[in-house]
Amino acid sequence: MKAKRFISILFCLIFVAVACKKEQFFDGEHDPEVIKNYKNESAPVSKMDSIASINFITKQKLLEVYELSLLYSSKQNDSILKDLLHSQLASYFLESDTLSILEMLKEIDSLQAKFIEIRNFKDVESDSITDDSVRKIDYWVKYYSVDKKLIDSLNKTAEFILKKEPKKFKHEFTFYFTDLNLPKNQKDTISSPVTQ
Repeated sequence: MKAKRFISILFCLIFVAVACKKEQFFDGEHDPEVIKNYKNESAPVSKMDSIASINFITKQKLLEVYELSLLYSSKQNDSILKDLLHSQLASYFLESDTLSILEMLKEIDSLQAKFIEIRNFKDVESDSITDDSVRKIDYWVKYYSVDKKLIDSLNKTAEFILKKEPKKFKHEFTFYFTDLNLPKNQKDTISSPVTQ
């Protein structure tokens, strides 16, 4: 009787443990031929007419930067492709900002990630669209291994700027990241001076 009860309890515990352990797998698309053609193209003013459209473009640009970085780190032996991908990555950042790129590549290499997913965006909260304004977005980066199993999930904050640039008699916005590695909950305030 005790053995039967022990076996049934053991069976229930094993069932609960197996049912609770739900591994996450990458189920998105990853086509290197498509990723190689990503470019930081400017958007006409008419497409930047609302906060929702800015949020959509921000999500798209974040995914493009991370996928280009992933492709860059996976091409260890192809120096021509690496040079091309590095220049494409650099186009998403303001001039001479290679530190963010290096930190992102180091993170991908240390985790040995082969697939990436960007999730849980906290959209930009702003009531106006102004030229050259710095904005922030919170998001989660999920890194997956070769067999598409979840390696790590990191909460990140990115800072970006929309630069209004005249092109061919039209005004267009060009999207640039200023930082992808901001500390979480960094406050954008100026400290008050010391009074005596």
